[in-house]
Amino acid sequence: MDDLEKQIDISEQKTNLEWDNYINFLIEAIDESNFMKRAEYKPMQTTKHDLESHITSRATHSRAAADIAKRIAEALNLNYNYIYAAMLMHDAGHPFSAHDGEEIFTGIGELHNVDYYHHNAKGVEVIISEDICGKAINKIPNIKNKPELRKKLEDEFYYFLDVVISHDGEAGAKELGAKPQEYPDIKTAVYEKLRLSNSQNNYKFIAQTIEGRIAKYADVIAYLSTDIQDRFRLGIQKDFDEDYLEFIGEILADDFAKTREEKVEIAKNIIDEIKEEKLMQLVDDAKEIENKETISHANEIIKRIYDTTENYEEMPYIEQANVAEQIISEYLKEYKKVKFSEGMTDEEKKFINADMEKMREFVRKKLRMRTSVIEAITSRIRETLINDLLKESRSNGELGFSKSMQNLFFRAKELNYKFVPDTKWNYQKEGLPQATHELVQMVALSLKQSGAIENKFYDQAIRKHVKNPEALEYLKTDGYTEPEEREIYKSLKGIRNIKRSNTKFTAEGGTRNKIVAEAELVNSTYHYVLDEGRMFAIMYENTFESIENQIMAKVRNAAGKLPEAEEKKRKTDIGFFDQKIKEQEDKLRKELISKYGELEQITDDQIEEFARPMIKNERDNIENKMAMQMAINYLAGMTDKAMFTHLIEIGLIDKEDIDNGVRGSTEEEKRIFSERYDMSVPEEQKNPEEER
Repeated sequence: MDDLEKQIDISEQKTNLEWDNYINFLIEAIDESNFMKRAEYKPMQTTKHDLESHITSRATHSRAAADIAKRIAEALNLNYNYIYAAMLMHDAGHPFSAHDGEEIFTGIGELHNVDYYHHNAKGVEVIISEDICGKAINKIPNIKNKPELRKKLEDEFYYFLDVVISHDGEAGAKELGAKPQEYPDIKTAVYEKLRLSNSQNNYKFIAQTIEGRIAKYADVIAYLSTDIQDRFRLGIQKDFDEDYLEFIGEILADDFAKTREEKVEIAKNIIDEIKEEKLMQLVDDAKEIENKETISHANEIIKRIYDTTENYEEMPYIEQANVAEQIISEYLKEYKKVKFSEGMTDEEKKFINADMEKMREFVRKKLRMRTSVIEAITSRIRETLINDLLKESRSNGELGFSKSMQNLFFRAKELNYKFVPDTKWNYQKEGLPQATHELVQMVALSLKQSGAIENKFYDQAIRKHVKNPEALEYLKTDGYTEPEEREIYKSLKGIRNIKRSNTKFTAEGGTRNKIVAEAELVNSTYHYVLDEGRMFAIMYENTFESIENQIMAKVRNAAGKLPEAEEKKRKTDIGFFDQKIKEQEDKLRKELISKYGELEQITDDQIEEFARPMIKNERDNIENKMAMQMAINYLAGMTDKAMFTHLIEIGLIDKEDIDNGVRGSTEEEKRIFSERYDMSVPEEQKNPEEER
């Protein structure tokens, strides 16, 4: 029986969605999102902030991962539209400075008792806040007359959100092979995962659909390729060491090599073959250029680059490219001066310009030989992983690699992690967390003082719970007076001399300074809260309501005024918590007696009077938490360059501290890092002798 006869059709697990008919509208909304715009300027690799445009961006990675996921799903007869669209936004929650940013914001969250920062969970919040679903649905013609369709699409959108919150590729063998937990419905699954991620430092979830489980594979396969390429471009990795060569020789070999030496030799031969292929392509390119003088000049440009640039071969690819482009432009400028003459026809000039472009392109190709070899190797690794996944999934009817390829998959991740500590620069390791913490605190305080929290949450979510007359007056003023009067009122709340503008804030004379930089940041954050705080309004509405209910119940029970049925409902059946509540109520009872006399004489109005300051105090605490959470989310959404610009201009970091280059990590740092992110396959699952 051949392989085709043994294949199992796993399409029975396909997720059927109404969204398939409207997928183009969803993809349009995603492409237009703020996330995709920012993601173009967020680097995948952790580097100095001014290099982000020269390496793989978060947007490029998202599209690559989406393409891989779509390809796998389509080959397995699954819902490729669904996984493609979801993967376009799988990294929507990634902060600045890649995974380091996650760690920084999680640390700040722990200090201030706000949510843990996991990019997969934050991605869900970003998508909801941007209302991607609503924007996509509103693009559908005549949707106003189709309320049932709108409701169905809104419900189905939670399948997309489930991919985002479950996609995290930092999974071990257990996560890849595990079955999803059962939930009553997909909406419950998403919100329960969101709760666990935010409150319990949990992020290793299993997607509820087979397409969603493809996300983990696609995410890793995508970044494994580009991470290698970026390290070579940045000069972090200058060559493949024996560990990498062993891996390349094993994963790309036609025959299973037994020894380390055999695998290394195979890898070297493969690399030599690729180099030969690239060289022959250059020869073919040269043959196609009819004017041999063009090739001669191209080689002269290359010679000039090497002769005039000290240690050119030792430079990172980015620096090489910049130097080369400058010298190419200078040479062609000189060439043009010589070749162009008076009386020359437009047609003659056109031919000369065409030759110059051929020179430029040939020089670029020749100089990129090394990079193109790396790209060819990573492309072969990517294809090998995808093909094995497809073959094994078809054969077994379950998504997954062969055992030998799974070992290699985790080996690839292990090798990738080996270089991660070396991508970090000095200040990132030492001063960035503190600087970011100070900035978050500054922004959070400004949000409180500005009235942004009151405006967003009192006005839209919890207006009915506001008892403070001043706050109610603020809402009334903000909602019904002229814009000029509202600006005056806002200035009294803490933001002074700040107005919404499409132009940059400048000091007198057009020079930015610290105060102006602060004002711009506070202003932009303020409007972010007003415009995009939907998710938080939803999240905190119930919180505010429960604060009042919980405190009133405690005070009433302390006064002996709570009905028996309600008292029973408050029992948690957890001894520790019930004991704590009893202790709190005993204390409240003493305070009530001290203030009003015997419990039997205490009126409902007195209970209300007693509880109100407690409710206000607790709400103040929640508002502080909201302000801190909003500050984190806004700053995390910035591009690396924007974030570092703010940190520098406000004076929290010194530009010289982040311009001192990449440093290597100590062996101890590497050891700690590798232990922390140990993704290796358990020993009992390893079978190195098994044929692929």
